[in-house]
Amino acid sequence: MKRGKVWAGMTLASLLLSGVGFTIAETNHSGGHKPGHEISKVPVTKRMALDLPSAAKEGLKLTMREHLEAIDAIVGALGREDFAGAATLTNEELGFPKHHVAMQREQGATFPPEYHELAMAHHQAAEALGAVIPTKDLKQILPHLEQTIHACVKCHQVFRLQD
Repeated sequence: MKRGKVWAGMTLASLLLSGVGFTIAETNHSGGHKPGHEISKVPVTKRMALDLPSAAKEGLKLTMREHLEAIDAIVGALGREDFAGAATLTNEELGFPKHHVAMQREQGATFPPEYHELAMAHHQAAEALGAVIPTKDLKQILPHLEQTIHACVKCHQVFRLQD
């Protein structure tokens, strides 16, 4: 019974978090978010285009898909109470090791400083999430998960790939 309640809670939390992210992305382009959850001071005015070479663009797209798949797998692992698996996924797929993989894929492409700021905020939020998951305390874990997801949302609010 306990597992079912945790799974239901995680599913609800996931839906709420994704709904919050989509609501923010669609309706609040000022980048507003809860106080204390500030990811970056990069203002959201008009989405900036990233003009990248084709290979770097494809590498970035692959990394973004992997980030999304990792978030999905992390939420699933948390729902199954597989805290060790969730922590490993978080650290390896969203933390700084993934940043180094992404840099290799992007083949030395030049990114604006604002992009680097948001990327570092994302990886730092993921590292903090990975550090708190072993507590097995969802009241600590979920706010860090929210902050990590918000880092993704913020970057997608600020940047787009140039066609």
